[in-house]
Amino acid sequence: MGKNIKTKPSYNQEILKIIKNKYGYSDDYIRKSIRGDRVGHIADMIKVEYNKLNNESKKAIEIKAEQLKDQKP
Repeated sequence: MGKNIKTKPSYNQEILKIIKNKYGYSDDYIRKSIRGDRVGHIADMIKVEYNKLNNESKKAIEIKAEQLKDQKP
């Protein structure tokens, strides 16, 4: 019989710290807001801001990886 295995989503810890410092909410509330377990205006703002910062960090990493790839030893 197949087991239903769920994995926990991992969140960018640096972004969580930034949002925590900005809004003053707990890490738990921020994670639940991102997942969609919390509803409301603040939870929506947190989710949008997290996604925006996370996408920007991914872009920055991709750009740096391309720069490193182009460099010759």
